[in-house]
Amino acid sequence: MRIRLLASAAATTVLVVAAVASPASARPATTGTPAPVAPTFVDGLAQAVFSTNPTDWYSGEVWVQAPFDSDHDGELDRIHTDFSAPREVLTEGLKVPVVFEDSPYYAGTADAYSNWAVDHPLGSPPLLRPRAPFWTAFDTSPVISTSLESTWVPRGFAVVHAESPGTGHSHGCPTSGGSNETLAGKAVIDWLNGRARAYTTRDGSTRAVAGWTTGKVGMIGTSYNGTLPEAVATTGVDGLKAIVPISAISDWYDYYRANGMVRAPHSSSNPSGNNNAFQGEDLDVLADVVYSRLDETGERKICQPVIDDLEHHIDRATGNRSGFWQERNYMKDVRNVHAATLLAHGNNDFNVMTKNAAQFYAALKKQHVPHMFYFHQGGHGGPPPDVLVNYWFTRYLYGVPNGVERLPRSWVVREAASCPPRQTAVSGDQSNTATLAVADTTPFRIGFSLTVPQTNADGTITTTTRLIARIPDSTHLVLASAVATATGQKVADGATVSLQCSNANPTPYAEWPDPASGQAGLHLTPGAPARGGLTFAPTAAGTATETLTDDASIAAITSANAAASDVRLVYQTPPLTKPVRISGTPSAALQIAFSASKANLTVALVSYPPTGNGTILTRGWMDPANRLSDWADAPVQPGKLYRMNVDLQPKDTVVPAGNRLALMVVSSDRDFTIRPPAGTRLTLDLAHSSLVIPVVGGPEALVDALS
Repeated sequence: MRIRLLASAAATTVLVVAAVASPASARPATTGTPAPVAPTFVDGLAQAVFSTNPTDWYSGEVWVQAPFDSDHDGELDRIHTDFSAPREVLTEGLKVPVVFEDSPYYAGTADAYSNWAVDHPLGSPPLLRPRAPFWTAFDTSPVISTSLESTWVPRGFAVVHAESPGTGHSHGCPTSGGSNETLAGKAVIDWLNGRARAYTTRDGSTRAVAGWTTGKVGMIGTSYNGTLPEAVATTGVDGLKAIVPISAISDWYDYYRANGMVRAPHSSSNPSGNNNAFQGEDLDVLADVVYSRLDETGERKICQPVIDDLEHHIDRATGNRSGFWQERNYMKDVRNVHAATLLAHGNNDFNVMTKNAAQFYAALKKQHVPHMFYFHQGGHGGPPPDVLVNYWFTRYLYGVPNGVERLPRSWVVREAASCPPRQTAVSGDQSNTATLAVADTTPFRIGFSLTVPQTNADGTITTTTRLIARIPDSTHLVLASAVATATGQKVADGATVSLQCSNANPTPYAEWPDPASGQAGLHLTPGAPARGGLTFAPTAAGTATETLTDDASIAAITSANAAASDVRLVYQTPPLTKPVRISGTPSAALQIAFSASKANLTVALVSYPPTGNGTILTRGWMDPANRLSDWADAPVQPGKLYRMNVDLQPKDTVVPAGNRLALMVVSSDRDFTIRPPAGTRLTLDLAHSSLVIPVVGGPEALVDALS
């Protein structure tokens, strides 16, 4: 399928005039370039038919006027924005959709900064935190970034980057998820659709018009850059047709807090107790770190009052939700989202916790917004396979009916030991070919990575991988490049080619969580200070309580793997006789008492192999004073039993046969929480406490695996 889009003569004239009026802000394509082409789609995917040479592209920078004054200088802020598009937008009047990445990071981040101290009594945080010293930011003019360009411009899209308020060459101030950052991204989309003004210089009056775009925009990015697409989508801005948020925050309260507890994000996917560079970070710290305005050449002062205001409102004493935090809660406005969303997250992302992805995705499903979820087994970051993003933007930005909405909604990267077989046999010896004849192409998908065993001349096997470029029929796979190209090398008749589980080859499921997932409840039997049990039978009334003593100097993973400890309580199942897949959000209902009026509560789901150390699969946290609400404290009377319903972070993992699942209860979590002086005791009523695990196949599957 080929599409050629022509702009009106009037629109082309405006664009050319803007380019001529400001040669510094727009760089027209060079002359003498190859003959023009049109957007081209094969098998529902945009093809790279436009020039890959950046000197052939139409590129420039503008300052988009935003509808706010976040640095309080009496002038509306301007947002620094750059763009690159195929040269045909000038030479042929072509109009193209936009792939847009908004970020506070383009000009860099502070080399040295201070997090909040975390070793102090609960409710008594330090009063001050040193500000980051002046640091030299990267100059982002005229090019903010080249990210995404080499992929999307040759496919017939424009790429736009914008610097968040208070960063780089943008006006305004950083607010760590505040409304000005949302409205800044929205303003850029409004400009792309002719509804907002932009200027060719930071403080000038010469207008710039985006006459080269259709106005259809897809936002994409990772972490903060992935959060901003969700934020902008909650405005319902016209023109934002699709978003691809990767490791994105959907509620900043759930980034820096958990059920009333001050809880830090983690810089590692493998928390060990002493490897968290983010312990003590908060909204004000992040704003301090990204504040990079290039118009301030000495000490940065313009935005210090704004950062001071953040510090004043974060409330590290109680950890409670407030109107200040609600400004940064995109879930309250998720009903406005209509942009088709391809979400990506890592199962072991302890930076942006998986709750942020799960709650946003659940809302989209409920609202019938087009949605898809890519869930890998790694940590922070990790985009969906390029083929899925290409399908997404081709469908929702170009309007090509490629059927992506009929694909499975969930794509989970399975663990190697749990990888479903997706393979076939090769038909006949084949050498130096990019087209493989095979018995059956049904297990395969375009854009996935095929593992191919090559038999060498000496009889040894060399394995290689190739992207599947096309599947023309039921017995042939066309690869991105030839295999078995060496002298005497072949892909032997009967050899097995396969899709190995990896980030490039996720496993499709109908939806997430898996529709077959059901809640399996388990009860606790005593065993402290060693390990007690988890059983299906309710614990007998009158069963003795068990007690732990808080000690924040000991990492949770250390406590989990101790044969006996007074710092934690552990309750484990017998060994599984079959693999068990968890898909969804585990939770613990605990009847528990505290020896002090202020305490931390941490729960974890642990997987213990037959030998060696266990792994913490997921965790949950709660301030006992917030057992009823995130918004206000309810007094805790020492010694009195209270009901605590703690949600753990959502998960999709297969626990192998032979492993034991376990619930661990600790007080302070050295990796994540405030670390008060040791000594607070937590007493658990086993008969009135339980664990619920979302198991594919429901409780029957877990019963079967434990029989």
